Amino acid sequence: MKFGKRVRSLASPEWTTDYVDYKALKREIKLAFPGTDDADKRAMWFQSLLESEMQKLNETHARILDELVNRELKPLQQTLGTRWVLPHATARTLLLDMLQLSHKVDAFRRFVVLNSLAIVKIAKKFDKATDSEPEIEDNSATKASRLKAIVLEGLKCQPFYDAASLDALCDETAALTERVMLCVLPDYNFRLGPRALRCPICLCADVKAPITLTCAHTFCWSCLSQAAQHRFHSCPLCRRAQTVDPRDFEIDGLVKRFKRIYEFVEQSLDAVPLVASPMRQILAEAFNVSNDYLREVEEQYAALAMLPSASFDEPQPTTIKRLEANVEMKVPTAIGVSVVENEVEEAEVEPPLVFEKDDMVEILHSELWYAGVVLERNEDFNSGDTYSVMWRVKDKSQRFRQRTPRHLLREPQEVPVPPALYEYAAEAWRTAASWVLEPFW
Repeated sequence: MKFGKRVRSLASPEWTTDYVDYKALKREIKLAFPGTDDADKRAMWFQSLLESEMQKLNETHARILDELVNRELKPLQQTLGTRWVLPHATARTLLLDMLQLSHKVDAFRRFVVLNSLAIVKIAKKFDKATDSEPEIEDNSATKASRLKAIVLEGLKCQPFYDAASLDALCDETAALTERVMLCVLPDYNFRLGPRALRCPICLCADVKAPITLTCAHTFCWSCLSQAAQHRFHSCPLCRRAQTVDPRDFEIDGLVKRFKRIYEFVEQSLDAVPLVASPMRQILAEAFNVSNDYLREVEEQYAALAMLPSASFDEPQPTTIKRLEANVEMKVPTAIGVSVVENEVEEAEVEPPLVFEKDDMVEILHSELWYAGVVLERNEDFNSGDTYSVMWRVKDKSQRFRQRTPRHLLREPQEVPVPPALYEYAAEAWRTAASWVLEPFW
């Protein structure tokens, strides 16, 4: 899906008019380049347009931040005060209001991320149009192509891009939510979930921009970005076939953090002591509300994301659009992403691999890959490019022979062994050898 439609689909209804008008800026680029002005003048003109858009974002950012802090967060802090025991009605109102505020803060962060991406992408689109002009001189083209770098540097100085205020808002909202939950929960030692996450790829101890895939495994934004650039189409841990592009998922925000920390509480609603607690109904309603918020966002992204089996579609034409990461700018921690912009280039596609009889293959079935062997290639015209394949499930309890389309087959994949495992095996071997040879020393 094109980025302009993506922004419009993910835009929060209450701030729809405050997003970067990406479509209008694209139209300005198309109208400008058939003209006769030199590249430097056009670059200065378009840079002024982007500066006005960034100024509008700064004003919107200040207004939304003021509303969230002064009109919503502070009144809730004053209502709670220093109390640790609350009436049922007050506890219910506070908890639901905190979840609503958390949902708005998550939407606010998404607002900042989408607009930051829009500014960078439209600047790159202008540079691409400049480079494609055959009549401009080389010197002018070189000067005009600097617009992207200028915009990147200018973006880092914008108030809406600075995450200090958003960091503080996220921290205060999370802390107040935990205070309210301490008032709601009965006096019991619950095994709460971790407040900080560790990425299983880079082993970062406190992931600032966690992304949870559909298989429930969580990684940091930068690691998933690298996986997407290397054409991964499955979870790095469980190998479940799905998109791993972090742009197809919502960054784990305050609502998902609430669900993760209090997951055990949600699962224990019908167990002692919650089943006998007067606050049980309040907790059940709060978890239902948080689930509704998460489902709403997930449905938005699900409508935009590529299908999990996109890598197994029919062969594409000889030229496709290839994503190559060439610009990386770091967004502050509260915004929570490294905005990785991808430049579109033309690339030749290798012809699909043809399997022969007795070739070892892997077959995709129910989102899992199974080992098999090709019995024959079917030459029937009506059946398309298909193969008769013999394969078994992993426990070898069942065996299948079936006609399979080419896009559901692949060559056997070697699972890379981490270097740490080799080191561990070598150390174990040295220990065993020294233990065996010790009597002879």
